[in-house]
Amino acid sequence: MCSVTGVLIIKPENYEKIEKKFIQILKRAEDRGRDSFGVIVIEKDGSIKKVKALGRPSTQEEKLYGILDENSKVIIANNRAEPTTEYVRQKTEEDIQPFEGERYILTHNGIIANDLELEKKYNVVRRTKIDSAVIPPILDKYWDGEIEKLRKILNDIKGSFAFIIGDKKKPDRIYIAQNFKPVYMMYDRELGAIFFTSLDDYFDASPFDSVTKLDPYSIVEVNDKMEVKKVQLLDSKIKKVLVIASGGLDSTVAATYLLRQGYEITLLHFNYHHKAEEREREAVKKISEYLQVPLIEINTDLFKIIGHTTLLKGGGEIVKERFGEEGAEFAHEWVPARNLIFYSVALALAEAYGYDAIASGINLEEAGAYPDNEMEFVRLFAKLSPYATGPNKKVEVMMPVGNLVKHEIVKLGVEIGAPLHLTWSCYEGGQKHCGKCGPCYMRKMAFRINGLKDPVEYES
Repeated sequence: MCSVTGVLIIKPENYEKIEKKFIQILKRAEDRGRDSFGVIVIEKDGSIKKVKALGRPSTQEEKLYGILDENSKVIIANNRAEPTTEYVRQKTEEDIQPFEGERYILTHNGIIANDLELEKKYNVVRRTKIDSAVIPPILDKYWDGEIEKLRKILNDIKGSFAFIIGDKKKPDRIYIAQNFKPVYMMYDRELGAIFFTSLDDYFDASPFDSVTKLDPYSIVEVNDKMEVKKVQLLDSKIKKVLVIASGGLDSTVAATYLLRQGYEITLLHFNYHHKAEEREREAVKKISEYLQVPLIEINTDLFKIIGHTTLLKGGGEIVKERFGEEGAEFAHEWVPARNLIFYSVALALAEAYGYDAIASGINLEEAGAYPDNEMEFVRLFAKLSPYATGPNKKVEVMMPVGNLVKHEIVKLGVEIGAPLHLTWSCYEGGQKHCGKCGPCYMRKMAFRINGLKDPVEYES
């Protein structure tokens, strides 16, 4: 395991300041690698300068100063934590990253599990047993520098990787390729340099610095004209979606919308001993039959163990002050980590059974009271997804009604023919909607705003 670092120099006249910043990044990156470090600099004419040593850069800092000059264009560097499977007792310079080919310089974070197979398939010879060393000769032999053509080679790799690649023939650019291993980018306008490394903490960036996390499963090319090209390693076509469905308005409209858009959907429902469990279960079954889509049910005692919520049976009274407005404005019935747990289970099922995405009825209205209904919750979970699923099994996270409030959801539901008459919104589990809890209040108002008659009955 390693930290990978790269720099594309836009303003070579600032090389001394760029060098100082780079060295600080490399020292912080010891967090991910202390066994050895290496730096290769590509000059304007394609020639190189390099420093490689065992141990930490912080104890040998003097070796790094003076490595840049006014002709330096690209820096490729590595801090290595030697994995058990790659241990070399008597190391030479050939065993220390970055690895150098005839044309390409490469630093790698991750493990290539099929390095021997790649060596045979591409008929190349490496200079060390280290797995990463097989890649530069493959690139030298089969890659012309176009990122679209790099995708095929990378898709042959079994394992994990974040590569930062320099090209001696094109020292005006740098390449970053990754599956689930992270790489961050920072542009320092004052210095005129673009920095790359494995964790954003290593930049020691100020709030005004431009820091970007590069997308997992992507290849990025950046040149000194500040032009960026990107291709995805995985096909992003979404066909099958697993929809977390409570049987309420929001998830029913979300599911119907996706169905009308041509997706193959399956509903996922949780029975977790909540007050409206029987009514919601009855509703979601009818909705599944109406939409003619499969339904998966999960029965769980987890929330009985967690407790501390009035939404569960025996958990206390539902707030009904001000005809339900009080319950609509504050998360009185908060269930600890419920949506995070639901999303995590949905993600696991999606990965295991080949769904391309998961979705739910999370919406803008309830985001006002519930943190896990905020659009940001979904966005952050989507960013987490590539690191919570297996290699090459990226699952997208969708929010079909995430930017809508309740009356907009009702309006959309009517327009697309969602079975709103079958839905159950009430926190209680009576024969009719109570009409006084937060969800009942929002539902009644949403239909009223649209000038529509609510198809369900209320006790009051």
